[in-house]
Amino acid sequence: MTSRDVEEQASSTERVRGRLLSVVEQVAAVLLAAIMCLTVADVVARYFFHRPISAAFELTEMTMQVMIYLCIAVAVGTNDHIKVTLIDSLFNRLPKLEGRVDRLASLLTAIAFAYLGYTMVDLARGKAVDLTPVLNWPIAPVAWLISGAMFVSAILAFWSLVQPISPEPDPNSGSQHD
Repeated sequence: MTSRDVEEQASSTERVRGRLLSVVEQVAAVLLAAIMCLTVADVVARYFFHRPISAAFELTEMTMQVMIYLCIAVAVGTNDHIKVTLIDSLFNRLPKLEGRVDRLASLLTAIAFAYLGYTMVDLARGKAVDLTPVLNWPIAPVAWLISGAMFVSAILAFWSLVQPISPEPDPNSGSQHD
């Protein structure tokens, strides 16, 4: 393989990763908008018509769960998650160590999310007959969606292990180029 082939392959995998992240972000945004609309409708119905939407809390709860796990996948995929910087001073003295620690962290993150996804699959199977209290909807689809979001997080964490995400320039750094 030539260096051009490697660059084209990296570019195509980066496009696939970007599309996956875009879809996950859009689904999370739609879920957030649905939660907001439902909450506004519930408040209006409650205060103006004295008839709250009976399942508003239940719907919000289920939708919020899926949205949160999708947002975790976005944070993992964009490398915007919380990082502990206790050993950053060590990286100044041993710069090769930083890359190894980042790869190890990505590997452990991928393993953890894959395990959580697998655990959620078991939970979804166990919730196959459970229903929500107000709407009597099955709970299993929510668990399946959360499991899918966990597996997407695992894939994105593994992806950053294979092809590290280049850091975005910090717009708040205050450095200006003349």
